Amino acid sequence: MFWAHSILFKSSLRFTLEGIYKKHNNYPVSELTGVSLANSGNDYGSIGSEKLLSIGKGETYGVELYVQQKLIDRLFYVASYSYIRSKFSGLDGILFPSSWDTRHLFSTTVGYKLPKQWDIGIKYRFAGGAPYTPFDMGLSRQNYVTRGTGELDYSQLNSLRLSAYSQLDLRIDKRINFRNTSLNLYLDLQNILMQEDQNNPKFTFERNEQNDGFRTTDGEELQSDGSNGIPFILNTSSGNLLPSIGFSFEF
Repeated sequence: MFWAHSILFKSSLRFTLEGIYKKHNNYPVSELTGVSLANSGNDYGSIGSEKLLSIGKGETYGVELYVQQKLIDRLFYVASYSYIRSKFSGLDGILFPSSWDTRHLFSTTVGYKLPKQWDIGIKYRFAGGAPYTPFDMGLSRQNYVTRGTGELDYSQLNSLRLSAYSQLDLRIDKRINFRNTSLNLYLDLQNILMQEDQNNPKFTFERNEQNDGFRTTDGEELQSDGSNGIPFILNTSSGNLLPSIGFSFEF
């Protein structure tokens, strides 16, 4: 189900409100874990590596508010805000937040035309934190040596959330017009505030000082069942300033 309503206050300014409700049926569920693939995130490997059952259900619903100001008096902007919920069920039939249930999404682009064919623009994006499932520390410790990864605690399916993420970009353009052609030069700076995006936590064991093996509780080699390992949750993030320059030639 989808509905939309648009209001045109004047020829250059428009508001739109949209709503959506969608039901999902026969969504693939892992027979091994009993969890819907929609709730597994990027932890699911390759298609065909385990048996899947087409019994999952789900629902997605939300609203979006959109505003557009066309270019007038050198200024233009567009902005949108969405509140979206996404839930899917596994073998137990209970709906849990899906791996992309970030709920809040906001984006805006603002541009301003300066004299002498100079343009400047900014773009801002915000996304709420995605849900994730914590580790079963006992099983993770026991199986890490053979599997090389932690075991998720599906009794707490998608009960935790990553930090929200935002990014601000800046772009400056200079246009040079010739008789029949034009040259556009630009400088683009992405993530100028150097905001970091949190990655899903990883389970591992503490490394030794030489970083060529693992620390253990008894100073001996790590046992195959991980019984003398020291569990460690590795939290990482990424986010760098990404500058670029370029040009386009129109003829």
